[in-house]
Amino acid sequence: MNKTKRINLRVTEKEYQKIIRKAKKANLSISRYVSLSALDKEIIFFDDIKEMNHQLSKIGNNLNQLTVLAHQGKIKEVNLTKAREAFTGLWDELCKLVKGKR
Repeated sequence: MNKTKRINLRVTEKEYQKIIRKAKKANLSISRYVSLSALDKEIIFFDDIKEMNHQLSKIGNNLNQLTVLAHQGKIKEVNLTKAREAFTGLWDELCKLVKGKR
């Protein structure tokens, strides 16, 4: 879609700084952030996804370590209840982020 219309608006310095902070947090340009906000579009913040990625990486690392131990014959059975709960929690958070309910 070709954007041909321009909107100019005035804000205070405090409002401007807040908009800049939020746009950076969402990893968006100021123009894109303001447009999405004004049109009631959902904005997913990069920091939220970054933290979720870190948590998933930790879970994956733990599973890999358990797999190595199992292949070495050092363990026979593993209780993955906590890992499953953590993964389910992250999945729920991701679904909320996507649906804009966070």
